[in-house]
Amino acid sequence: VALVDGWEYLLQEFPWDDRQFENYARARGEGFFSFGLGAGHQLTAAQKQQAQRWAYWDFARHCSDHDVRRQSFEKCIAAQAAGGPISFNRSGRPLSILCKLVERDARQSELTVDLLRPGTAGRIIWHGLTGR
Repeated sequence: VALVDGWEYLLQEFPWDDRQFENYARARGEGFFSFGLGAGHQLTAAQKQQAQRWAYWDFARHCSDHDVRRQSFEKCIAAQAAGGPISFNRSGRPLSILCKLVERDARQSELTVDLLRPGTAGRIIWHGLTGR
């Protein structure tokens, strides 16, 4: 249900205020990460924060409105700077791959245009195998 709640925020018209962005990031990020970890797993406070950062980042990657996309990515960068590194156990490795992509883009202050470049793909595969 939380996963659907996050998607429903996308039906609201732009521009969004800070509260709408926060509600979206909480519902979409935490819903998606909870779903990704599966039943019986509770997100830690740090994982909830990372889930919200991912939601801002994912929104920025897919939003067609330039100003709203930039606003979402700025929120991602600010949230990433305020939060620390995060780790998942092996079952959460797919989510930690997403977190690494968010971290890299936030650090560079730029959304990666092509996530399928050989260097990026190699780092994703390595992290998927080793967790590093």
